[in-house]
Amino acid sequence: MKRVVAVVGAAIAVVGGAMVVASGAPAAVADSEVQGSLVEDFAYPGADQILSEHGLKVVSGDGHIQYVPGPDDRVCDADQIRVRGAVPGSDTTRNYCFETTGSRGFLVLEIPHTFMVRAGADDVVATAVIPPEVTGEKPTEEVVEIPANRQRPISPGVDDEVLPQAVLVELRFGDWGDGA
Repeated sequence: MKRVVAVVGAAIAVVGGAMVVASGAPAAVADSEVQGSLVEDFAYPGADQILSEHGLKVVSGDGHIQYVPGPDDRVCDADQIRVRGAVPGSDTTRNYCFETTGSRGFLVLEIPHTFMVRAGADDVVATAVIPPEVTGEKPTEEVVEIPANRQRPISPGVDDEVLPQAVLVELRFGDWGDGA
């Protein structure tokens, strides 16, 4: 004969080695037994160091698009994403290279004076914000789809006298399905 044991008024669960009793009264659990949150905040590791050493503001991402430090005038590898921007106060440009891993990825960043993005081995979607000084009203968003191994201009500016004003704010690659 099987016996059925019913527990009325209290449910007991074991979570991460600590026993928690859910009976309406608070359970006492030692601070050392409480685990931190495992929720991903997508903060970019080393962002402050990258900004101070390379002048690149990286904000967040999923880890599948990584900045590759190097000299400003370098040529990015063929399978890397290359972002070109004008350097204020000079006649030079700057290249930023990014490696991709996995089947999809995103990176939120800020690269002022962007005028060109080249996709590496994967198709890339680049989103830039054009400031009100250029649009005449409010900032506008420009989304540019770039096929693999091709490059596309990003709001290159009005003429040779004015620096490109687009601020690149996001890079994405891979299939996101829902357009997110």
